[in-house]
Amino acid sequence: MVTYETIFIVRPDLTQEEIDTNLEFFKGNIEQNGGEILKVEPWGKLSFAYEVEDYRDGYYFLIQYKAGGNYNEELEKRYRYSEDVLRFCIVKIDEKKFKLKPRKDPAPRPDRKGKKVNPRRPREDSRTPFEEGDEAAPETDAEEISE
Repeated sequence: MVTYETIFIVRPDLTQEEIDTNLEFFKGNIEQNGGEILKVEPWGKLSFAYEVEDYRDGYYFLIQYKAGGNYNEELEKRYRYSEDVLRFCIVKIDEKKFKLKPRKDPAPRPDRKGKKVNPRRPREDSRTPFEEGDEAAPETDAEEISE
């Protein structure tokens, strides 16, 4: 079995029940054909960069699954026959290259003064821009130009 990822976009004018029905249909289709679902992520309603079949947005879903290599033709056929699916993409994942690793904090890097600074935490001596008494602050008593 090989790991795959599929993303599909559903029409935005469907009711929430119809959207859920489409998601359950494709999940069920994967499982009925011997696949194993690893992860399902509903991304929600997002805007398109350009119009797709007279729609400007759609509901995005990502499904990560394991299946045999010949199953993708069946899934693609189901996507094409569904009137609710606007676009879809199926990608094979190379598990050696794309294995998810836990996120680590980046190593502290030296700032301009040579101190070690963690980029996620603000420095303790940092001030908010344009505090009172700051010479770089813009003048507030500037004269207005009138015509």
